[in-house]
Amino acid sequence: MIYSKIFKVTGGIIAGIQLEGHSPTNLGSKGENLLCAGVSTLVQSAHSYLASQNSLESETKRDGYLEFLVKENQRVGYQSLLSMVEFGLKNLASSHSQAIFIQEVFIKG
Repeated sequence: MIYSKIFKVTGGIIAGIQLEGHSPTNLGSKGENLLCAGVSTLVQSAHSYLASQNSLESETKRDGYLEFLVKENQRVGYQSLLSMVEFGLKNLASSHSQAIFIQEVFIKG
C-alpha cells in the first residue's frame, strides 16, 4: 500500500508531501510496478524541482519514503505545482483505491 500525506496550513495551502510504501505486488514487482513508478515520478519530480530552486525547508528520503516541506515564505508561489501533484495522486487513487491511501494533515506554519 502507498500512503500519502498532503500537509496543509491555514487556508488550505499545501506545505508539503509525504509518500511511503509500495503498491501491492499484484500490480507488478518492485522495479516493474507501473502504479508505483507513476506515483514516485509525480512526487519525486516536484521534490527535485523544489530542491533545485532551494525552496525546501526540510526533506527526508530513504527507500520507499519521501517527505518534504516547502519554505513557509515560498509556499504560495508553488501552489500550482503542489496542487498538480495532489490532483495526480487523487486521480491515481480514484482508480486504485486498494493501493493508494491519501490523507490531508493540517500543520502549524
